[in-house]
Amino acid sequence: MVATVAMRTKLCDLLGVDAPVINAPMSEEAGPELAIAVSRAGGLGMLGHGVTDLDQVREHIRAVKAATDRPFGVGLLFPLGDAPPKATREEPVEVAARPIPAFLDHLVGPEGLPATVSNRRQALEVADQRLDIAIEEGVKILTCGLGAPDRVIRRAKAAGVFVIALVGSVRAARDAEARGVDAIIAQGHEAGGHTGRTSTLVLVPKVVASVTVPVIAAGGIADGRAMAAMLLLGAQGVLVGTRFLATPEARTAPSHKQAIVDMRDDDTIISRCFTGKPARVIRNAFIDAWRGHESEILPMPAQMDLVRALVEPAKKQGRLDAANWPTGQGAVNVKRIMPAAEVVNELLAEAREAFARGAAMAR
Repeated sequence: MVATVAMRTKLCDLLGVDAPVINAPMSEEAGPELAIAVSRAGGLGMLGHGVTDLDQVREHIRAVKAATDRPFGVGLLFPLGDAPPKATREEPVEVAARPIPAFLDHLVGPEGLPATVSNRRQALEVADQRLDIAIEEGVKILTCGLGAPDRVIRRAKAAGVFVIALVGSVRAARDAEARGVDAIIAQGHEAGGHTGRTSTLVLVPKVVASVTVPVIAAGGIADGRAMAAMLLLGAQGVLVGTRFLATPEARTAPSHKQAIVDMRDDDTIISRCFTGKPARVIRNAFIDAWRGHESEILPMPAQMDLVRALVEPAKKQGRLDAANWPTGQGAVNVKRIMPAAEVVNELLAEAREAFARGAAMAR
């Protein structure tokens, strides 16, 4: 199913897609089902492989290739800069070695804490291996979150991969372009998950004016009006996260999807308590419990290790009170859960209507 509303930019030609709409590679939530649906609809489907187990990386990529011949990409996280990976496999970590803070005890469920949890720190350190698998499987589009190390850019471009770096400042955008990326995602403060301090409305035109590579706007874009605004500001496409979380194809907990749809006034907050880095998430009891304990928050990824024994099971159980639920401020504009293909077409239709209204006003 190709997009029924046509809208092309130069970025579409570079990526080989029909519509300048990209689903954000949102960790485990952006699985093959979402990537397939978005790519089939004419946009660019993205797999979120920031913390995916190595065997599943290959499995997901092959699932998308088997389902569609449309372009798609993979999103990886490189939080360690240019440091080489230190681990080649994941090992269990004894929870007893990292007891959660006592002020979180009231959030532990009746089942208690698991004996072991996966060591996500080591999982983050195998990002290079995830890249190797993506290249081996013929993936041609890569987005880099939390940084785009030189070794990653060189390795990917040598394999003919189109490299996109996510940034939150003009300085980072200029640096990424100087190091050879093919496009830049300018992500504003409104975005869910790890985010910067500058709003999308301010950041996007500044980045567009500062680099020559195509710019993709991200942050707070949940409907076609916002998409139209970003294109008018010079962006060549939009990266959409929260809107795609509320789709049947996203591997999002049902409770999270419903919380997005039910959100009428912004109930998100920037917090470091889940990962050690500022991230926009749905406010809950876990975050409130850290009031007065902000000085105890550890740097990333140590903070993730500290709270994982509580947060990881809570996430699997869909507990809104204790898990990490990255969500953008655009959630207030999400009215219902709908298939990803319909989201793509609705974004395009609403953007075209917004352009038409603007043209009428300019007469």
